[in-house]
Amino acid sequence: MKNIKKQQGFSIIELLIVIAIIVLLAGISVIALNSQQAKARDAKRINDIRQIRTALEFYSSDEAQYPVEAKPIVLGSKEKEKLCNKASGGFTSLETECAAEAIYMAKISQDPQNNEQYIYTGTAKGYDITFKTEKDSSLGVAGVYHAHSDIIDQSLGNR
Repeated sequence: MKNIKKQQGFSIIELLIVIAIIVLLAGISVIALNSQQAKARDAKRINDIRQIRTALEFYSSDEAQYPVEAKPIVLGSKEKEKLCNKASGGFTSLETECAAEAIYMAKISQDPQNNEQYIYTGTAKGYDITFKTEKDSSLGVAGVYHAHSDIIDQSLGNR
């Protein structure tokens, strides 16, 4: 009888197959994670806009108008970080002093991504806040949206 040696360990082919499977699963996980992160950022955007709209409605109720900004401003930027009453200047920086009862929003959030912004323009009778979603959301398909006092609608030209 011949002595047959038992093979010890794995062959190179078996190891390569296991490594390929691990790489494939890691790639799928990264793609799924990135998609979920984008959805989470969109949920934060929608929540931020709803909070800003609520603060603007309280402002309008007390001041009988919305904050007037003829030129577009970036909400949450250094000079437009909170919403005070009209006498205090409406959108102001965090350093601006305003009476406690005159603060409608103590800290306006910025868009979760540095390259995107919440843009506000307003007249005494209405306002427009422009923001962008990355994925389909509760608002609809991904794209540019405009928030007003009564509705959030999509800009059809910027899909």
